[in-house]
Amino acid sequence: MTVSAQELPGTARAHDLPYEFGALVAGRAVRGDGGWVYSVRAGAVVEDPLGAIAYKRSLDQGVMAPGDAPEAVLGRCALSGPKDMEQALRGAGEAAAAWAAVPLERRLAFAERFRAEIKRHARQLTELLVGEGHPVRLAASEVSNILAFFGPETTQWCARQMHTEAQLEQRRVTLLRRPDGVVCVQPPQNTPLVSVAAALQAVMAGNCLVVRLSRQAPLAAMYLLQRVAAPVLASLGAPAGVLSALCADPSATLAAWLDSPLVDDVFYFGDSTRGLRMQADCLARGKKPVLELAGNDVVVVWKDADLDRSVQALAESFYAAGQICCAPNLVIAHPDTADALLQQITRIAQETRPGYPEDPQTVLAPSASSAGYDHALADARRHGAQVLTGGRHLDVDGHESDTGIFLEPAVVRVDGFATARRLRSVREETFFPLLTVIVPDAGNDRLLEEVLDFVAANPYGLRCSLWSSDAHVTDRFLNRITGYGQLRVNDSHLVSGPYLSNHGGTGLSGGAFGEANYPMLRTSHLQAVSVGENICPQRLLTEDFEREVGLAHVTPARRPPARASHAHPDGWPPPDLPGDLPAPFTPRFQQDPHPTLRWYRDNQPVCEILTPDGPGWLLTRYDDVRQAHRDKRVSCDSKRTPAGILWGSEWPEEMRRRLFTHLLDSDDPRHGELRRLMAPLFTPARQAQWHDRITEIVNERIDAMASRGHADLMAEVAYPLGAHVLFSVLGAPVPDLAQLRSLIWRLVDWNTAVPYFRALTYQADAMMSDVLRDKRRRPGEDLLSLLVRACDDEHLISEDELQGMFLLMLVAGQDPSINSVGNSMHTLLTHPEHADLLRCEPDLLGTAVDELLRCNSPLTFTSWRGTLEPVEFSGVTVPANESLILSLGSANRDERQFTDPDRLDFRRSPNHHLAYGHGIHYCLGAQIGRLTAETAIMTLLRRLPDLRLAEPARFRPGQFERGLEALRVTWDPHKAQPR
Repeated sequence: MTVSAQELPGTARAHDLPYEFGALVAGRAVRGDGGWVYSVRAGAVVEDPLGAIAYKRSLDQGVMAPGDAPEAVLGRCALSGPKDMEQALRGAGEAAAAWAAVPLERRLAFAERFRAEIKRHARQLTELLVGEGHPVRLAASEVSNILAFFGPETTQWCARQMHTEAQLEQRRVTLLRRPDGVVCVQPPQNTPLVSVAAALQAVMAGNCLVVRLSRQAPLAAMYLLQRVAAPVLASLGAPAGVLSALCADPSATLAAWLDSPLVDDVFYFGDSTRGLRMQADCLARGKKPVLELAGNDVVVVWKDADLDRSVQALAESFYAAGQICCAPNLVIAHPDTADALLQQITRIAQETRPGYPEDPQTVLAPSASSAGYDHALADARRHGAQVLTGGRHLDVDGHESDTGIFLEPAVVRVDGFATARRLRSVREETFFPLLTVIVPDAGNDRLLEEVLDFVAANPYGLRCSLWSSDAHVTDRFLNRITGYGQLRVNDSHLVSGPYLSNHGGTGLSGGAFGEANYPMLRTSHLQAVSVGENICPQRLLTEDFEREVGLAHVTPARRPPARASHAHPDGWPPPDLPGDLPAPFTPRFQQDPHPTLRWYRDNQPVCEILTPDGPGWLLTRYDDVRQAHRDKRVSCDSKRTPAGILWGSEWPEEMRRRLFTHLLDSDDPRHGELRRLMAPLFTPARQAQWHDRITEIVNERIDAMASRGHADLMAEVAYPLGAHVLFSVLGAPVPDLAQLRSLIWRLVDWNTAVPYFRALTYQADAMMSDVLRDKRRRPGEDLLSLLVRACDDEHLISEDELQGMFLLMLVAGQDPSINSVGNSMHTLLTHPEHADLLRCEPDLLGTAVDELLRCNSPLTFTSWRGTLEPVEFSGVTVPANESLILSLGSANRDERQFTDPDRLDFRRSPNHHLAYGHGIHYCLGAQIGRLTAETAIMTLLRRLPDLRLAEPARFRPGQFERGLEALRVTWDPHKAQPR
């Protein structure tokens, strides 16, 4: 019943993928009629989230191949369409009667054989789960839970419910449970393997299964169904249609199931809102809904609890970034033990760090719920709760990053049930690593009953735990709490075991027919109870797995990170200069380029150097840089520049033709025509109109952080400000800022050692195409509308130039402004006497901003230029067809132009700096850039009067721009000023 995709007729394998699956349709592996969906290794995503995800999208779209970054690809699964689903349902319908007629004893043999095969395939299953993002410890736990669920205890108990006989005086009574027929299963989007495996228990009842797998993570589940379950069914003589598994569109699949007369049950995993709507749709169509929805699990820790063990169980809240529906969400801590419990669980939360999924110490996974996490913590603070730890977005090394894909485990304390009921993290499921600890009011002789009333009122009903050694408390808990699918007393909240279901609950967790879920049964209302003695939750996590398989045996090796598009040229990096000065473009140079640039100005003002894109001629003196901006023998066209040609070769050919047609990549006369076309939106008067909007954005950002006392000014002021102003000018909605910024930085780095570079270009192209498509439907009075009209109606520019100009604006329209704000604030914070001068003499703002731009230019270098014929600079002739790199940062500190150039002088006049370029390529948006910097600087200095650096700042890597990675600052919240 199982054939991998490489064995499919007509399937050509261009690359040797680790795993490749067709759809399993009524016992046959078929290619599918919808292309492929690729899985990129979770380790690659952790290493480089933006690049790896862009690469996956490019693979799914067919514009890139697995061979472009084979170390990043885990495998692929065929996508199925309506035709494949129709065949799967027909096959299940045809097999249903024959399979139901097979004796129960033979069907029950599936459990033992399946369990044996799980052990045999444990390494591959664990490797796939880890590859899809499950930390290896939790992947082992999933396999362990499958072993427990299909153990003889659970199987035999369910079998007794399936067939019961009683001999009476006059008759023999037999109670039977008959299969429903065709059961369609939709596991969760993140596809925990135990959810897919548990659904297979329905086969033992005599049902036929059609499983739709998520396009997000289908490989481990498809392996389980095709390589493990299907052969076991075949060994039992099951008809071909008993099991089908397809990776398909969820909406179309659910619609097909509801419409098909062949479908009897729909086994649905999802959130409560969609699930309850699915329940109503099923009932309206005469189908049985079996729902596994949200969880908001409660743990009660009484005053006599074993504190160490209970805290170990509570730590399960952080496993897999809290994205396990039956992990603890809420804790009710007895007032007598609350402080000690909070101290311990806070320490554990702080010690729970991100890591690669292959690392056996890792339990925290990347999270897709960052917005919900941020909102829940903000809501908790707003209602007076204490956030004891957490709140940051982290990278894999545990460093704070607004593009980090890990969420720092959070612990929130809230006092009193009245306040707790108002918190979002109490009322709603928290699908992220956040544990809310409720401390009831002390001195209440009805405390136990109030706690039980609160627990019983939870609209979710998945699992509930109690930690107590008091028999009276335990008895009251077990007798009073009846609305949950499962209760645990002094036991791990998460780990399964014999007789215990993996899923099942009531209310918002399971719908109107919810209960402890044994898919063989699912009719009468059941409840499973586990009372443990001397249980160690941490040990239980992988105990069965280690005993029967061995964790060390299955721990996958860490895969190498994705390769860069190509290596630097031979000889890179070049040796240091005399005096241990770093060579240009090296990481050490980026932190402080000025000593190196001063050496070049004094010793070799025009010289050939090695760059990451090959050799080029560096110009460092003011007059030479200014001349190169105006000389017609110098071209800006990257297609005529050796270094530009080398860098451009990394772009896909079709995009290079389309996108490198913009203002900065053109020479006259076309450059002048494009500039005149855009000029009406960049007059000084038009740009000055943005003052109020810029002021409002800056104030909004300060309002959001003023009471906190600390912030990263880059992430919280400079980046949002630059992006919001740019997209207001463009007339387009602001996208995810962290993703946009990271994407643009990677594309314009001009340092060709960028992993997934081509994938990122496709992502940028798709984003721009979507925006332009919408702009054509809904034009306005903005820059993109002007360009669209110039293309479509006036035929002044081509479609390629339209998209190229859009790309130019994404790059040149925000980064110089962002860097101007960041670099200027960094200069002021490292020269506090000048910040005080501006506060005292705000009329100096205009000349001060010019001086700040001169001293710390947002662009150290211009983009590549090229010589069309020999050109002389400072007595040195640069031959034709050579690459030129102009140092704006050096020109702005040339002592031949500026007196005492390394000194910050807010009264310097004249100040003809080149921070925004010169001549025909002088920045069109310079006025907006200046206005943005002026407004941000003065508003920050006025509203946060004691603003100061929290830690030394670092400049991010970049070949041309000079901008900060972060600018972390502190201030006294009590001194913050209103607008």
